Amino acid sequence: MSSWIEALPAFTVALLILALPGAAVLTALRIRGLLAVCLAPAVSVSVIAVSAMVAPLIHLAWNIPVVLLGTVIASGGAWLAQRFIPALRTAIPTSVPRATLGAALSGVFLALVITTALLVSVTASPEAFTQGYDSVFHLNATKFAVETGNASSFAISSYILPTVKSSFYPGAWHGLASLLVVLTGISVPAATNLMWLAMAGVIWPLSCVLLASVLFGHRPLLLLFAGILAAAFPAFPWLLLQYGSAYPNSLSNSMVPLGIALVLLILRPASHRGLEPAQSLAVLALFLPGAVMAQPNGIFSILLVLTPLLAFLVYAWLRTGFATSRRVGATRAMILMLATAGSVAVLYSLPQIRSLFNYTSPAFLSFPLALLRNITHAPAPIWFPSIALTILVIAGVWAGFRRPGLRWLPAAFILLALTYPLSSGTNLPIANIVMAPWWDNPERIGALMPLLAVPLAALGLTKFFDLCRRSLPNVFHRPTLASRQGRLAAGASLAVVLVLSNPGIWQIKAEVARIYNVPAEPDELAQVDAQELALIKRLADYTTVDDVIANNPYNGSALAMALAGRNMLFPYSSQGDLTADQVTLRFWLNRVGSDQEVCAAAKREGVRYLLDFGTDYIPAFNDPRSLYPGVTLAADSEGFTLIAEEGHARLYRLDMCGGVPLAP
Repeated sequence: MSSWIEALPAFTVALLILALPGAAVLTALRIRGLLAVCLAPAVSVSVIAVSAMVAPLIHLAWNIPVVLLGTVIASGGAWLAQRFIPALRTAIPTSVPRATLGAALSGVFLALVITTALLVSVTASPEAFTQGYDSVFHLNATKFAVETGNASSFAISSYILPTVKSSFYPGAWHGLASLLVVLTGISVPAATNLMWLAMAGVIWPLSCVLLASVLFGHRPLLLLFAGILAAAFPAFPWLLLQYGSAYPNSLSNSMVPLGIALVLLILRPASHRGLEPAQSLAVLALFLPGAVMAQPNGIFSILLVLTPLLAFLVYAWLRTGFATSRRVGATRAMILMLATAGSVAVLYSLPQIRSLFNYTSPAFLSFPLALLRNITHAPAPIWFPSIALTILVIAGVWAGFRRPGLRWLPAAFILLALTYPLSSGTNLPIANIVMAPWWDNPERIGALMPLLAVPLAALGLTKFFDLCRRSLPNVFHRPTLASRQGRLAAGASLAVVLVLSNPGIWQIKAEVARIYNVPAEPDELAQVDAQELALIKRLADYTTVDDVIANNPYNGSALAMALAGRNMLFPYSSQGDLTADQVTLRFWLNRVGSDQEVCAAAKREGVRYLLDFGTDYIPAFNDPRSLYPGVTLAADSEGFTLIAEEGHARLYRLDMCGGVPLAP
């Protein structure tokens, strides 16, 4: 696949993967219109993630029949619930006019166009791949799911955990990308790029549209702006692509506004119209599996945004109890304390939750500067503030605060504003504890602000547009602007100009281009250079899919798994689990030609080749696990013979094992 035009059929398949399962389930619940369009991708993620988890339990390989089976079961369950639960059967959602739906979809389409144009401008081909630290894991995990026919969240990380029978890792992203590979036959990098584009250009704007409609109403201009402005903030989705690339976290973030909207529909039905509470609860139950298996910190992001509202509701509940009687109030306080203690105990009992507190990011900005950069939507590596967006967001906060039931918005905005400086502007232990759900990682935390900023900016821009209409009546009474379609077209043009005039978008574009770049010579910012990539592409000429290739994963060679479909002895740099034979080869592979014990370990692991990319390690080289002395010295040992090279990149064949020549 050499051009983006050729990728259009596969991209269409990606959209169908995200649309059809969720649409079937929501139709069974009698949810239609704008709500169904916005919610369908998130429900599809849940159906696909759960189907991937169940498939190996019933001995089915990961493919479209598994998804069809999961969709039928989920739709059947939804139909039965709607048929026999009175609260669901009588709760008919409020429909929106066709013009409103059209305006919302137009905004989403323009966001997709902008996002596509930016991505295409930095990648010459959909086959390009990001060279961030996490990219190796996510590309190889997707390849592993395709090869094994298993995309379960309890199996997706097993390729780097050879002695662990089962370990949970949120695998919804890898399920989506691997399913696209299976259905279309495209490469893992191409599927990754196309699924990211579907997430950033479709799921994310749809989520912003739904949250804007729940918060501020169904005005067409507002929803148009919400869709378009989803493409305006460099902090998301671009920052997580530039960093890492954190694909699962991106998928999770893209769905967080939907979770916020659903919780609001449950808690404040009088203030937010759309679904009845019972229906919202049903959809939330469908939303949660996908959210957890995309990246669980998305649940914490929802709770973070809604903390002021939840705190007020808890306070009102306690106050009402004490107003009734001291006994009732004390009982409610005890229930609250027990529920809180129980939740903390359950969460802390999970090793995945405890491990979050092991990470900390050293401060690299002053707290006031980090706060300013977060409020002005310029987290590192962005340095130029988004002044226009900042003004619109603040205007949206003020306008929202004046609406009934939205007094909590300024507090939520302040909480989000404080997150980035807590991670990047202080080394206080309490900051690490508070930011632990996001690994105290500045990039993941910097991507939180747009979760609320997009709908707030849409409201601010709507108020600005109304002000212009009142201030410039002669302009807006012209034939081109007198009709609703004319005003929507003018608003869309204004929003697009606002997006493209944001300096932060162009800065992050340059940074994303750098992470996609394959340098001609070794570069510590890149996993592989042009010489190494050229040799990876030639591996099929010398090796088979059954061969195991020894490598040092810290020099980028592990990418040969995803890019060439080869079995790598060490498929990921931060591989925390090794077999006894892998440990032996890691330290003593250079003795394989003469040492019987090392030779036996190599035979048990199936090692026949060595891919040597030298000692130009990626930035994490100072990690003690980057030390692979046996692999590093093996190229000069008597056991290996050079058979191919591209510049400094070399491929060796194991010809001598334990003093015995091997047949070629």
